[in-house]
Amino acid sequence: MFRKISILVLVIYVFLSCRHEQVTEDSVPNSMSIKTGTICGWCSKDDTLSIKGNAVRYINFWDCRTNQSLEKKGILSALEWNALVAKLDFEELKKLNLNSCNYCADGCDEWLLIEKGSESHYIRFGKDDPELKPIKSFLDDLYLIKARYSGDK
Repeated sequence: MFRKISILVLVIYVFLSCRHEQVTEDSVPNSMSIKTGTICGWCSKDDTLSIKGNAVRYINFWDCRTNQSLEKKGILSALEWNALVAKLDFEELKKLNLNSCNYCADGCDEWLLIEKGSESHYIRFGKDDPELKPIKSFLDDLYLIKARYSGDK
């Protein structure tokens, strides 16, 4: 009898300890928020990618005159989030003081806002600005994520 109970307890223990880990919005620490987007003159393009923890939200405002937009949501894996954050040197980012205005002359600007704890830093820049070198690897990965939601290649 003791043997049967021991086996039953062991089976229950194994069953309870073997569970499938699913990535949820709460499974990645969200002390950091990443937002990026593109803004162009004449309302020709305006989009935003927001990542908080591992929750992703992409909005493309097709045409500001008609208020049409496209919104997509998703979840990054913990591995992808950690890889992205590992490439961001927040101290180097804070040294960048970029505030371009290409959209003022009907061009386009990219922008980036990082909120980390009680600190935040915002830059607006041309995509090929050489001053972006310290964060280029981070931006490249961020743009790959953005392309998955925007459909841009």
